[in-house]
Amino acid sequence: MVGPSGRQTGRRTRPRRVVSSIGFRVSATCWLVTLLTLALYVTVSLPQQKKDLRDALRSKAQGVSSSLQDITAGAALSADYSTVVDHCIQVLKGDDAIEYLVVTRQDGFSVIVQRSGWRTETLGEFWRPAERNVIGEIAYVPLAGRRVFRYARPFDYVGLHWGWLNVGLSTAAYDSAVTQVHQRSALLAVLGAGLSLLISFTQAKRLVKPIITLKGVVGQVAGGNLRARANLRSGDEVEDLAQSFNLMADTILDRNRILESVRFAGQQLLSADDWTAIVSDVLAKVGQSAGVSRAYLLENGKDTDGVLVSNQLFAWLAPGISSTETHWRNFRWGGSRLEDWAAHLTSGQVLVAGFPRHKAAFERIDPSLRSLVLAPIRMADGWWGLLGFDECAVHREWGEAEKDSFQAVADMFGAAIARQRAKQALVEANESLERRVLERTRELQEQVQAKEEANAQLAEAQQRLIDLSRQAGMAEVATGVLHNVGNVLNSVNVSATIVANKVRESRLSNLVAVSGMLEEHAANLPDFLNHDPKGQRLVPYLVKLGGHLEDERQVMLRELDLLTGHVGHIKEIVATQQSYAKVSGLIEVVSLADLVEDAVNIVRSGLDRRKTVLDRDFEPVPPVAVDKHAVLQILLNLLRNANQAMQDARQRAPRVRIRLRCRGNDWVRVSVTDNGVGLPAGNITRIFSHGFTTRRDGHGFGLHSGANAAKQMGGRLWAESGGPGLGATFTLELPINARARAKGNGMQPV
Repeated sequence: MVGPSGRQTGRRTRPRRVVSSIGFRVSATCWLVTLLTLALYVTVSLPQQKKDLRDALRSKAQGVSSSLQDITAGAALSADYSTVVDHCIQVLKGDDAIEYLVVTRQDGFSVIVQRSGWRTETLGEFWRPAERNVIGEIAYVPLAGRRVFRYARPFDYVGLHWGWLNVGLSTAAYDSAVTQVHQRSALLAVLGAGLSLLISFTQAKRLVKPIITLKGVVGQVAGGNLRARANLRSGDEVEDLAQSFNLMADTILDRNRILESVRFAGQQLLSADDWTAIVSDVLAKVGQSAGVSRAYLLENGKDTDGVLVSNQLFAWLAPGISSTETHWRNFRWGGSRLEDWAAHLTSGQVLVAGFPRHKAAFERIDPSLRSLVLAPIRMADGWWGLLGFDECAVHREWGEAEKDSFQAVADMFGAAIARQRAKQALVEANESLERRVLERTRELQEQVQAKEEANAQLAEAQQRLIDLSRQAGMAEVATGVLHNVGNVLNSVNVSATIVANKVRESRLSNLVAVSGMLEEHAANLPDFLNHDPKGQRLVPYLVKLGGHLEDERQVMLRELDLLTGHVGHIKEIVATQQSYAKVSGLIEVVSLADLVEDAVNIVRSGLDRRKTVLDRDFEPVPPVAVDKHAVLQILLNLLRNANQAMQDARQRAPRVRIRLRCRGNDWVRVSVTDNGVGLPAGNITRIFSHGFTTRRDGHGFGLHSGANAAKQMGGRLWAESGGPGLGATFTLELPINARARAKGNGMQPV
């Protein structure tokens, strides 16, 4: 089926069968009623007519038996049955319908009179039943050899049960009459059925014709012709139905026009960039479709006193209708129940008003008004305005569909106004955003430039800190060297002092005196030695003096050997310092155990002063390719921190344990464990942050620079501690080969 818009509707028209049409059903119903009536008549009348025929036979048989009873009464006294026989023969001759007459005594003796003759015979109980009731029935009687109407009545005489009187009547007339009754009834039924069928069809056609006409009009309306109407004058309910349908079609047509205007309004308001440019077309379309006198749009505002007022912005007028713009100019919603109108509209409800109930309000708006509809236009911030429709010709009852359509158009206006506001706000926001983006871009550029300058300064400061750290490390090494050299020089000074004292205290002056005495007595030396008391003591004295001089010589030789060893120690210390004073950053293959020993030797004096026990737990490890100076600085820092941690803990038995291990085939670890103050859990990672320190005189750069140096060499440095007072372990892990170093740095080996 094609709808009003030209599109195929969802319904499909099925071809109707004749038996399902209303005309066929009406005529069939009427005919069936007639047939049922005829059947009922035949069913009731046939048995009754047959009963009447049987009653006629019974009445005839009863009359015959009555006449026979009088004759039989005389015979019962005289036992002479000739009179009975003669009477019976006369009766048979007088009526051909009588088949037999039988007079039976109670003992069975019977007088049988038939057309063929008469005879006496003893008959059975069939002719003298035990119950003495009158019998009248059509039955087969063997005596007659065919069906007859058998009539039997008991015969009593003087209070005695004398016998029975039996009359047999032919059923030929009865059967003929019954056949005629059946024929007449059948003919009547056929004529009645035919006539009723004709009358039913004619009457059904007359009754159904308006319905068919109405059906055709309904089909036209359903097909899209909303102007089709049913003009019926049947004077019955069908005419009322047609008028109701026409009214419904008018309502649908009006609603369709209004809905089309709503669709037009929605299309226009959704596609227009400026709603004010198309509002006149929308008002004209909606006003014409609704058949109103005026359609207008009001906007709310506040006057100088802050009172709510409305002003007409746009209006459409039907021909011959005057404008109400002056009435709606700065219109105040006060008085004449207008406050109730304003409250109703503020709540978002459609307002309907009519004459004369709202006559006072109409006087303020337009005295010619008869009814109006006001649909509020609402925005997010409240009641913006309204859409009004006036009827000036007659009082009009506004349907719910019309009110809903007007409210829908008002909502569309609200949406269009809100959309245009939002669009304008979006444009302004976009412009503001562009300005802010430009300003922010300039700020970011300045911040980026300042950040780059700060990063450059930071990099420079960090490089200076690295250099200072390296210089501090070198200074620490030099300090350790000077301290060790000073200790050795103390030993050298002691040895030199001992030698000087020995030289000053030497008895060589006595030897000179002995030499002078011998030189003085050179001429008589033997005599002097033998006879002179001084000479005699001179030889033993020289022997003792030689022994003393030999002892002094051994002491001075021993001190000189010590002095030579001390000087050699100083040379070794200076050589070690010179080996680490070379340019750093060069990768060299070194023995990590030797580096550890060098670091221990440098801080040996500090460990000895605190009587620190040093445990070495070294496993054989392969040489490593590292920056020797950087590794030395890390080890010196770890040993110094361990020594300081034990001093801070005031450990009475300070102990440092150095472990050297391999991890797999690619890594080697050096760990330094102390029994000092330990580390809280929160400081395990923070201790490697730049500037973080737990010592009053610390600068917070030693471990930070050590961790960075380890990372640059492809290794890592981390700390472990059971908590405060439980000591700490610092582990340095270094790569053994280039593959492990590349893995640690996140780079492929070259």
